[in-house]
Amino acid sequence: MIVVLDASAATGIALNAANAEIFEKYLHDADIVIAPNTYPPEICNVFWKYTEFSNLDFVKAQKGIDFCIDLVDDYVDTTPMWREVFAESVTYRHPVYDLFYLVLARRQNAILLTNDVKMKNLAKDMRISLPEACQN
Repeated sequence: MIVVLDASAATGIALNAANAEIFEKYLHDADIVIAPNTYPPEICNVFWKYTEFSNLDFVKAQKGIDFCIDLVDDYVDTTPMWREVFAESVTYRHPVYDLFYLVLARRQNAILLTNDVKMKNLAKDMRISLPEACQN
């Protein structure tokens, strides 16, 4: 099984938030965990927000970033995907950043792990697999 991990799911695991246990099981059972190479900057940005707005300690934030980066086995170059991703983002009227994850999951027939409700809804429209327990 191939899993595409997005930043919301990864930070959810790191912070033991919603669906963390379900996501951890999928990561454990996966043959490979992949993400677009936009993932590391997104992870850094999430933890920057936590330090800026939730007073998360800098050292803890760095540990969280390390943890999230280590969850992914392989990063996929987004450059060859940009035309397809851009077209889909215009078609679905949805941010490009999310479409990199969605298109990657579709191309790889992978299960997408995300906590983002709008992204989950779009994944359903695009017939991309989600964990059954996380489809709401």
